[in-house]
Amino acid sequence: IIPYLNIPKEENPELGLRSIRFSLQHREIFDQQLRAILRAGAGRDTLGIMFPMISSLDEFRMARQAVVEARKALKDEALEHHPAPLVGAMVETPSLVPIMDDIAREADFFSIGTNDFIQYLLAVDRTNENVSAYSHPHHPAVLRSLAQIVSAAQQHGKPVSVCGEVAHQVDFLPFLIGIGVARLSVDPQFLPVIQKEIAAISIEKAQAHARKLLSFSTYSEVEDHLT
Repeated sequence: IIPYLNIPKEENPELGLRSIRFSLQHREIFDQQLRAILRAGAGRDTLGIMFPMISSLDEFRMARQAVVEARKALKDEALEHHPAPLVGAMVETPSLVPIMDDIAREADFFSIGTNDFIQYLLAVDRTNENVSAYSHPHHPAVLRSLAQIVSAAQQHGKPVSVCGEVAHQVDFLPFLIGIGVARLSVDPQFLPVIQKEIAAISIEKAQAHARKLLSFSTYSEVEDHLT
């Protein structure tokens, strides 16, 4: 929350005016941010701009159009800027899963934000001790959704990374690699362990492991298999 904007407090901020929703409703701030990114990227070979909390193709198109308009404004003002940034989307809302094939045609890259994605998919606030036990990263719905997202991105030749707590959970690595994830975004403190674990993973075994987990329909079956 930006203090000087005096934004009214919301009863359920996780489902409120946040991320890209906020940006699109406050274009004066959004446009400044996009201009700053484009100007900072001047002279770089590549530049990527990724929008958080995208929940529809319409929303992604509006955000991408804002980038186009910012580029045009900078060009008209003869200010140095990156001329062709890649535009990507965070996959954090379950609403993207059924339309991943559509959005994968238009977005340049993706990152799956597993913390929010799992929270929204399972309707569980992981910070609420009364229901935190229901937050299961290995829930079949989570596993199948992740596989579907990665598959759609791959079919259209778009890179997809995974961030959030799942990205540094050692027991989750074989599954992620098995469904085709080749990029992880993790805190530097986890890198040594993650690199060591990845080096020891067989692609063929990881793929077989992923197929097995995807065949289960209950969380308990997944847990029994992992145990």
